[in-house]
Amino acid sequence: MTSLHKQINHIDRNQAKDSSQTETAISTVPEDKIARLQREAREGDPDAQYELAYLYENGLGVPKDEARALELYQQAADQGHPAAQANIDARSNSE
Repeated sequence: MTSLHKQINHIDRNQAKDSSQTETAISTVPEDKIARLQREAREGDPDAQYELAYLYENGLGVPKDEARALELYQQAADQGHPAAQANIDARSNSE
């Protein structure tokens, strides 16, 4: 599990006063982290590609973009990233 996933999992949704508060809590990803992930993903880092794909898939800190997420998951999977490979396999099996 990546550090971003750990941060998201630590948010207690039951303590949020309303769903908008929860959305704000989980969608706030620092711009510098997104910029770093984008740079590293372009440079071919499979961990960055996977983490950035997760952000795009869920619209966390970036606009939700399923096509971009799939592209990044595929790039990471092609480099042997196990979680990305599992994600691609799950998508293939659900079609």
